[in-house]
Amino acid sequence: MLNPTASPRAPRLVLRFALYSALALLLAGVGILLFVRHEAQVRAEDEVTNRVSQAAAVLAPKLQPSDLKAPVTGSRLAALDALFKPELTGGVVRVKLWRPDGTVTYSTDHSLIGRHVADASDFTPVLAGRPVREIAHLNDEGGTGKNIKIVSAYVPLKLRGQAEANGVLEFYNDYRPVEEQVAATVKPVSVALGLALLLLYASLFPILNQVTKALEHRNRRLEQQADELERTLNERRQAVASLRDAETRYRALVEQLPLVTYVSSIDKPGFSAYVSPQIEGMLGYTPDEWLETPNLFWRVLHPDDIDRVRTEHRQGYESGGSFATQYRLVARDGHTVWVEDQVQVVHDAEGVPVQAQGFLLDITHRKTAELALGENEERFRTLVANVPGVIFRCAIDSNWTMEYLSEEIQELVGYPPSDFVENNVRTFASIIHPEDAPVLAKEVEDAVAESRPYTIEYRVIDRRGDIHYVVERGQAILDADGDRMLDGAIFDLTARRLAEEERMKLAAIVESTDDAIISVDLNGNIVSWNVGAEQVFGFSTEEAIGQPLSIMAPPDRADEPFTFLEELKSVKTVAHHETVRRRKDGALIDVSLTLSPLTDAAGNLIGASAIARDTTERKQAELERERLVHELEAQNESLLELDRLKDEFVALVSHELRTPLTSIRGYLELLLEGEAGDLTDEQRHFLGVVERNAHRLLALVGDLLFLAQVEAGKLSLDIGAVDLGAVAAESVETGRPLAEEKGITLTLATGPLALIAGDRARIAQLFDNLISNGVKFTPPGGRVDVRVKSQRGNAVIEVRDTGMGIPSEEQEHLFERFFRTAQATEQAIPGTGLGLAISKAIVEAHGGQIVVASGESSGTTFRISLPIRQAQAIAEEPVDEVAL
Repeated sequence: MLNPTASPRAPRLVLRFALYSALALLLAGVGILLFVRHEAQVRAEDEVTNRVSQAAAVLAPKLQPSDLKAPVTGSRLAALDALFKPELTGGVVRVKLWRPDGTVTYSTDHSLIGRHVADASDFTPVLAGRPVREIAHLNDEGGTGKNIKIVSAYVPLKLRGQAEANGVLEFYNDYRPVEEQVAATVKPVSVALGLALLLLYASLFPILNQVTKALEHRNRRLEQQADELERTLNERRQAVASLRDAETRYRALVEQLPLVTYVSSIDKPGFSAYVSPQIEGMLGYTPDEWLETPNLFWRVLHPDDIDRVRTEHRQGYESGGSFATQYRLVARDGHTVWVEDQVQVVHDAEGVPVQAQGFLLDITHRKTAELALGENEERFRTLVANVPGVIFRCAIDSNWTMEYLSEEIQELVGYPPSDFVENNVRTFASIIHPEDAPVLAKEVEDAVAESRPYTIEYRVIDRRGDIHYVVERGQAILDADGDRMLDGAIFDLTARRLAEEERMKLAAIVESTDDAIISVDLNGNIVSWNVGAEQVFGFSTEEAIGQPLSIMAPPDRADEPFTFLEELKSVKTVAHHETVRRRKDGALIDVSLTLSPLTDAAGNLIGASAIARDTTERKQAELERERLVHELEAQNESLLELDRLKDEFVALVSHELRTPLTSIRGYLELLLEGEAGDLTDEQRHFLGVVERNAHRLLALVGDLLFLAQVEAGKLSLDIGAVDLGAVAAESVETGRPLAEEKGITLTLATGPLALIAGDRARIAQLFDNLISNGVKFTPPGGRVDVRVKSQRGNAVIEVRDTGMGIPSEEQEHLFERFFRTAQATEQAIPGTGLGLAISKAIVEAHGGQIVVASGESSGTTFRISLPIRQAQAIAEEPVDEVAL
């Protein structure tokens, strides 16, 4: 509330402020004048003291020691008057000599000589060498004349030859010159200071005006704040009164609540500063007993809870926040009380925990109920765990939001129950097969509408993507909140469903197979009969069911089916029999019979199953096959004998041909050398043709003999150290004329290679065969490259050509005797088909391998790998063990 007298105060405030400013300036000016006057006075007095000190210095040599020992009289007095008379000028009105004990020994005023008017202690500072001055009146210590204001100065006197002062010299100076000097100094300063203060005062008016306005504004604010403060104080007084009243009501309320409130110390857990009266009703202890008995809290705390409660309180106090815990207290009468302790840590203004406030709520009944509920829940969980299915409670919504789901769901679909509860990770709807979800929703909707239980089969998809068949049985219920929920159970039908499918598959197989599948009871009576049995035995199902097994047995084997059944009963294992059975039309058939025991779920034998297959045609076929096998064996023996005779014939013919061919070659050489006379060119040409064909025929005979040796296992090698590079070079040079004749480039490349153990002639034959083949099957302009190198402990030979190539389907026959490719035959390329067979035999006789890589029209590469061994190692191998 604003003060209505605030406006009239403003002029008085300005006047007061101006007066205060003038007074302050006046006081400042007076202070300055006093300071200047004091300084001028001190300076004038210092001049008096200096004058006395100078006079003492001049007069001391003229004084006698007796002048300072006793009052001066007589002639000495007159002498001293004459001595000091010149000093009585410049304002000096009196001179005294003092003895150290305070006696005047001389004075220009003789009436003072001999007086003892001062204490010796007054001269101690002077005798020590420090002059002293004072303002007084001339006759304060006696004397004659006008009692004027003077400045007296005391200085020490040191007579000639004396180290210390012998007395004191005092001058009395008239103070008026000093005042005149001070006035002369102060007056101009006063005038200048007055003018300066007037100017300063005049310059303050604009500032005073602004300050006054600011002060007026601030004064108004202060008045407003004062009003607000007064109002706040009034409100606070009312609040304090209300707080006291509320505290009284709160305390009354707290002490009527069904709980115990307390205040305890932070640094002494368990020691309470206050506890409400309800403690007596809870534990049987009065509040006074609780507060006065040390450690009563820890004494009544249940022993099993002490360590835990200490830890929880320590951690709660350290955190500085609120915390809650539950524990047991033992009442005075010995019964146990469960309490819930709600604690709030209280901090001071600096945030330091100072005390704990809390309340104890008796939860014994609730805890007992919880324990009982826990036991019931454990029994329920045990019951649910033993149910071979998933127990659930869910909301009736699109997600089937689960409130509870038993652990068996994880065994069913691989996800834990927590994933589905409240749709925490996934919805239950997400694992239902999409095709079955609408059907399930419709069935549940109908069951809820009709207030009936429901049963439905559908499919769920587990976390691996596998499908499980389940049956769900459930019913809508109302929960504690009145919401409609579904309670039910889900059972896995997958195994049963698969078993049914297997049974159906088996039934389909049984019905579709051509074999007769029959089951009988322990008495041998037929209980099942499939379509295959109708086809095999000719009896229909109606005709066979209930009949004994003997209806299918020939008269001479009527007891055999029952004998087989008894054997099965004793051994209880699958049995196989080959026997004869009779059809409905009386025809006898061969059957292959398999008997298996049939058991129930407990493993007890309840019958047998039989699978009978008509083997009549198979038996006939086996007999025919045996006959044909015997005929083939006889033909094979004949062929082998013919092959042996052929080999012997070839070897014999080859051997018999070699001798005349050798003779022919010899005579040809004689004729060509002119031993039988000169030859015409035409004769020489004809003999050259004969010679070439004789060479070819001799080579063919050699090849035939070589293969005969191989077939007979009698190939012998002349083992020695062989330089493959040199052998290859000789063969290349041998084949070069033919290559140049066809316009084919023939090259050789050899690398560093150790000598190998082998038959030099046979290896040369190997090179000749491969090089001649390459040249033979390469068209003009092509090339044949021979490479010899060492690789991983083996000697490697490669013969590569750019010829016509070999089709892949013919390559497997390439090393067979007398084999020639289709292109070689079509293009009439000469050859016997023995070269590669001989080459392979030579390679394998040396323990090596030969492979071919070729493509049609892309050339051919033969690659031979021979082990690098010492000649002695191969020479010691038996010749008849060479593998070909």
